[in-house]
Amino acid sequence: MVIKALGLDFFGTLVEAEADRDTCVSKMCDRLRECGYAIDDEDFASHYRSTATEHRRTREADLREVNNCVWISDALRRMGYEAEPSSLNVVSTVEAYFDQWRITLYPDALSFLKLIRGRYTIALVSNFTDSAFLHRSLSRLGIDGFFDFVVDSDVIGWRKPHPTIFKRFLELSAVKAGEVLFVGDDLKADVRGAKDMGIRAVFLARPGRKLDPGGDSGIQPDFVVSSLTELGKLLDEGL
Repeated sequence: MVIKALGLDFFGTLVEAEADRDTCVSKMCDRLRECGYAIDDEDFASHYRSTATEHRRTREADLREVNNCVWISDALRRMGYEAEPSSLNVVSTVEAYFDQWRITLYPDALSFLKLIRGRYTIALVSNFTDSAFLHRSLSRLGIDGFFDFVVDSDVIGWRKPHPTIFKRFLELSAVKAGEVLFVGDDLKADVRGAKDMGIRAVFLARPGRKLDPGGDSGIQPDFVVSSLTELGKLLDEGL
């Protein structure tokens, strides 16, 4: 069947992210003090990391997304402060955290996006806890114009491989599952999630990411490539 839409994962597929977590937390503390919270770095860091660990453990079990504003709000409440996740103080603290991240395109990403633009409906489908930062990153990298739409777990409320996020992707694409190809670097989140919805899946095994046929519960992608350049050639050949 002819491919009409492509779904692309973000982190590990199109971009790589680097961040020193201690610096990120320190910047959050600086911002909170600017907002009037009399906090100690070590005390806040301890509560924040404990809260983050609990939310990560919960979402691993049920795939429900909880954004970073909730993490910070919960940490502050444990310290005796009232702070709603939607408050400007909390939102700006999340921004201070992510401002320390360095997001860079993989060398093959831009050429691949240029290759597929106009040929398919293109969607970004990402697990990420802060939709605002995701969109800022797309804009800063100059690639926001390549996507017909973005589906992210912060907005949807569910993380890949939950079917809800893939259903939304299909709804917005307005095509049948068999007419879609999904590309990602995570066997469980990307490949299993897509294939459970009847979508053909490409596993992007960049250096350091190898496919283990015996691992990850026997999840088998339809295609395995080592780069987006290789995938582009396969698309040109009709897969």
